[in-house]
Amino acid sequence: MNFKVLAIIILLSLCFFFGFKKISSYSNETTHANISELKILKYLPRDNKFLFISNSKSSNIQNSFKTKFNGKNIDEIILIKNSILSYLGIDLGKNKLEDIYNNELTISTYENNKSNKDDILIVFKIKPEKNINDLLNLSNQSDQDNEIIKIYRDNKLNYLNYIYKTKDDYIISSSDKQLILDSIESSDNWTETKNSFSEEILRNFKNESNIIFSRKLGKNLSFNDENNIPDNDDMIATKLSLEDSRIILKSYLINNKKDLDVLSYKKIITQNKISNDKYEISIYSDLGSCLKYLSPLINNFEKSFLDELNNYLTQNILLLNAKQEWIIALENNDQNNVFISDIKKLKDFNKYSLEKDDYIYSIYTKDILEEEEEIIKQFTYKALFIIESNNLFIISNNLINDGNLNSISEKFFELNNKQGANDFIYKTFDIKGSHSQKTQYLSSFNNLKFMLNNIINFSNSEFREISKQSIPERNPIIYSENRIEIFK
Repeated sequence: MNFKVLAIIILLSLCFFFGFKKISSYSNETTHANISELKILKYLPRDNKFLFISNSKSSNIQNSFKTKFNGKNIDEIILIKNSILSYLGIDLGKNKLEDIYNNELTISTYENNKSNKDDILIVFKIKPEKNINDLLNLSNQSDQDNEIIKIYRDNKLNYLNYIYKTKDDYIISSSDKQLILDSIESSDNWTETKNSFSEEILRNFKNESNIIFSRKLGKNLSFNDENNIPDNDDMIATKLSLEDSRIILKSYLINNKKDLDVLSYKKIITQNKISNDKYEISIYSDLGSCLKYLSPLINNFEKSFLDELNNYLTQNILLLNAKQEWIIALENNDQNNVFISDIKKLKDFNKYSLEKDDYIYSIYTKDILEEEEEIIKQFTYKALFIIESNNLFIISNNLINDGNLNSISEKFFELNNKQGANDFIYKTFDIKGSHSQKTQYLSSFNNLKFMLNNIINFSNSEFREISKQSIPERNPIIYSENRIEIFK
């Protein structure tokens, strides 16, 4: 996805969705329509790569906006809003956006074969008494409905190059004139050529107010690239909402031809609610997928040990991490003792074992003497602990007390039992706090923070993903949830 387009969508959604500084009395007269019934949808040409659609009303958001953000925060959002509008080529002059905008907005992107920058099409409804002059603030231009007007400003950048006003009070603006023509044609043939985004809205999201659709699975807004197998029929749908001072993104991989809709996710999401335990990282997956999250937290010996361990494991493991303590749990079988004894990194470690109740506790330690700059020094390697029962095999860098053993066992087998016999992919990721900010999934927000120069701070406070794929399905079902803090 083009980064500038992503930035525009995120920031305009802040402006349009999170509220306005002042509420126009007109907005209270407008009913909150089912989003699938919005007339704005008819102005969407087919084959769009990306779509943000909103029918949020400024009048419904003002009170929550005031309680969630202080005056300084609101002023900063207004500053960013004005900067983005200026970048687009819109100059409101003395007008206020909340007095022009009429509660319907779409932002869509399209492939540009002549440039590496996607073209953008923005459509929004304005109040009946408003016109193009209220948006462009050009003294020498009269408003002309049904005429495409070129946007040009001396010595200024403008991403949008053309603008058009329809008879039913929709503004269509784009970086490419042909997209406006396509939009007009789409509205003329609406009943015959409804696009697939409209179908998905009707099937899954008619009661939502802010939705993002995308067809590009690679390097997208939400998902783990490792789980993605491109399919032309697949679509990512993301519900956007605001809770307290957090943006909540809930994303679904959906596919109309496979009857893969939001209802398909209801059971799997309910079964895997975000955990409230002490662990900052909780992943049920293959060890290889876990190591990239654990690598920044472990020393060189632990990393080389786990890399070697990964060569022996074919089953899913449960990784838990709290600060510097990590735990790997897996189902016990006859091969576990074999591969532990084969691991070269433990060959010259001392092992001591103690049995209690149904568990066997083992510690691996190593102290050696080495000469460094003609001085003999003692080097102590951090101990490794292994705990075994009939059903469970646990490896950790800290000794686990009896009380935690039961909760770890319950957590592992709860997830392990959800993996069906035909599932060859079943993974869950739950990453909180500072660790979630380091995930690759929202790397674009790091660029966004840089672009905003810390005027608005975004930090990913929690990331969650569930993926599941069964034989003979070609694609997995994938759900992700991101909680992004604002001004933290």
